[in-house]
Amino acid sequence: MAKSARARRAGPAPRSRRATRRYAVPYDTAGPRVRLGIVWFLAAGAALTVGPLPTAIVYGGMAAAAAAQSARCWRRGGARPNEVVAAGMAGAMAAGAVLGAAAAGVALLAGVVVAGVVAGGDWKSPHAIVVDVGWTIQCGLFPGLVGLSMVLLDRLDQGSALALLLLVSAYEIGDYIVGSGARTPYEGPAAGLVAVVVITFIVSTTPLSTLSFGDSWIFGLLVAVGAPAGQVVASALLPTAAGPASALRRIDSLLLLAPVGCWGIGLVL
Repeated sequence: MAKSARARRAGPAPRSRRATRRYAVPYDTAGPRVRLGIVWFLAAGAALTVGPLPTAIVYGGMAAAAAAQSARCWRRGGARPNEVVAAGMAGAMAAGAVLGAAAAGVALLAGVVVAGVVAGGDWKSPHAIVVDVGWTIQCGLFPGLVGLSMVLLDRLDQGSALALLLLVSAYEIGDYIVGSGARTPYEGPAAGLVAVVVITFIVSTTPLSTLSFGDSWIFGLLVAVGAPAGQVVASALLPTAAGPASALRRIDSLLLLAPVGCWGIGLVL
């Protein structure tokens, strides 16, 4: 009773604090997270080195899992996105990118059509068809963009795709190591940015990609801004920031970076 009275006197949490809780990046320290991260880095690096098809398998598979997990989280909250359609859309977008941007676009349009057909046949849904279609597209589109962008980037310039993987991985390592034990939500991203600067210097001074010295630093700046922004977007794509979507969190730093980076590299080349 005393606790409830104190809570009433204190009033609701400030808006800024509520926003921080809603969009802050959760650090899951349960289980072998570091080892899983190393396995992912090695698998993604090997796929990018071999070519677009393995890249589509690795990133498309992760995108499909991310889409399905996102849809599952929203269904628990009362929305009715279709997990299978969302996962299929994300995976098909990455697979289509093996043949080029046009094929990836066709896969996206096909996913929208299938989402509409499936939503129209869901007689148990209390929502309008367009609402259910929208939820399904939201769950599948953003992870799918990561998959197709990494495939297209690997087609454009394999070295730049590997550089992006290195830069994003550096950010995530710094962010996780410091952020998982930090008291504020800003310490982790700050450590990640320091790691990005170090790896950008290495990328800019080695013949890893076809980017010039100046272009490499622009690329690094893009990662410094886009990686933490992508994590916030991932939180926004879930009902709560701590929603159980480990696959989405595996690629969250690329949600904005992969499409923008692919487009930028295409312009440079």
